[in-house]
Amino acid sequence: RAPGKCKFFVWPVLLDCCWTAVRRKRHGLQDDAICVLCSQERKESISHLLLSCVLAREVWHCILSRLGWQWQALMPSRRYLDLASWWSSACRELPKTDRKCFGSLVILTSWSIWLERNRTTLSHLAKVMPEIISELEEHAVLWDMVGFSSILPFTTALGRSLLGRQLFIK
Repeated sequence: RAPGKCKFFVWPVLLDCCWTAVRRKRHGLQDDAICVLCSQERKESISHLLLSCVLAREVWHCILSRLGWQWQALMPSRRYLDLASWWSSACRELPKTDRKCFGSLVILTSWSIWLERNRTTLSHLAKVMPEIISELEEHAVLWDMVGFSSILPFTTALGRSLLGRQLFIK
């Protein structure tokens, strides 16, 4: 339901062994553990980055509301300790027919947030929210084009499923 590199990324996320600021500080590789995306949290853990960071919550809101899902019931919050507990809880709120799309969106959105975090950390060039959402939507269209059909409801909601294929084929 997702490209290999994105699925591989989720594995260390679920094991909580990504090289976030907290882990880098613990190993003496940096002085502080402040989240580079929101500058509000003193401990940039993977759970914070993907679930409770202000930027992440805004991204989740945009993505979930595009599908008309009850985003209030699905939104990640501080009560979830990790991505796995939120993911499984949110899946129970959805009809079975939407769960595959939701799974692909969780992977895609997490991957997109992680890429933005790395871009901001390494090059000190942060994108604005519309650019982040646009890039995420472009990735979704590409996933749909290469055969990850579980993302089709999302690209259809964007109005980009068939149109996107026609644009890239010509």
